Amino acid sequence: MRANEIEKINTSAFKEIMTPSLKRLGRTFSSAGHELRLVGGVVRDLALKKFPKDIDLATDATPDDMIKVFDKSNIKYKPTGIEHGTITAIIDKIPYEITTLRADTETDGRHASVDFVKDWKKDAERRDLTYNAMSLDFKGKLYDYHGGMEDLQDKVSNFVGDPDKRIKEDFLRILRYFRFQSRLESPKWESNTLEAVKKYAPDLQRISVERVWSELKKMLVSRNVEESLRYMGETGVAKAIQLPVDNAKSIKKLAKTDNPIVPLAVLVNDMSLADTWKMSNEETQLLRFLVQNKKNSLSKDGAIDLIHDGYSKEMVLHLINLQGKKALDDVIRNYDAPIFPVQGKDLLAKGMKPGVEVGNTLAQLKDKWKASGYKLSRDELLK
Repeated sequence: MRANEIEKINTSAFKEIMTPSLKRLGRTFSSAGHELRLVGGVVRDLALKKFPKDIDLATDATPDDMIKVFDKSNIKYKPTGIEHGTITAIIDKIPYEITTLRADTETDGRHASVDFVKDWKKDAERRDLTYNAMSLDFKGKLYDYHGGMEDLQDKVSNFVGDPDKRIKEDFLRILRYFRFQSRLESPKWESNTLEAVKKYAPDLQRISVERVWSELKKMLVSRNVEESLRYMGETGVAKAIQLPVDNAKSIKKLAKTDNPIVPLAVLVNDMSLADTWKMSNEETQLLRFLVQNKKNSLSKDGAIDLIHDGYSKEMVLHLINLQGKKALDDVIRNYDAPIFPVQGKDLLAKGMKPGVEVGNTLAQLKDKWKASGYKLSRDELLK
């Protein structure tokens, strides 16, 4: 489909997301003389015949206009990002994030200053990729000003307009490009886009590490991440964000996972990126566990021992995935870990005095219990 043509989406997914609450919101805006459309990822997913995870909305109403509409219609709302034109309406306890159409007035590669506008085409011009610039009205009419549908059909990601200009507006768009390419099945890689990416790759060092990691987390669990990582290496993007990609092909061996730390553990052999990208404590803990244990071939007994050493089933299952030990998966999922049957009070009851000796004896008994395959009873251990 060429730019400016209008198609209609009438899939089962579209019908399912058009709930009574959302329809009521659309009627409310329409009655007040404003238009409300679905935008961004929800439109892209519907165009790909996928069920969208989130629903983003845009309107030609200004934030002040929206507040008047909500007040008049007795709709609850929260000014979640009103300075950027975003207000969250709440209908039937369901939050809907709505943003006023915008046009960039000034950009510095990291942030943008915007004006509120009434023109849907102007708003589409400021978006990153063609298929992210599409919008969809509540009757299913698709507004595609930059050939996004055609690009989806061709399995290619193209920036809206001039790639250089789009990237310079926000250098993080380089990582967004790779993330969305990773989601496409057998994507095409345009040489002019890759040249622009390579040109501005060093500027990724100007982007906050939190934003970098946020994008990478989404990319690492995508279907074609290995290919994206290869092109990130060839264009200098991986170097700019300090991501080693030499072992990217090995990610293909992983079973599907929603945790980005698992594929990351394939790529790295130390913990430096945990600090570099300011990972959360939970992410850091899992990465350390996987990096430390990924080369120690896991057996059934070894996997069970890890659980008794205090590691969660989930962590052990991630390690099993990382090592490709699929046969252990069901073993651990179905394993009901017995509780160590001896407590300190049992030793005190046998006449042992409180102190270091109690702790040392408990540790020895735990080792004995472990050696028995966690089968010895309390009485057998206390003999």
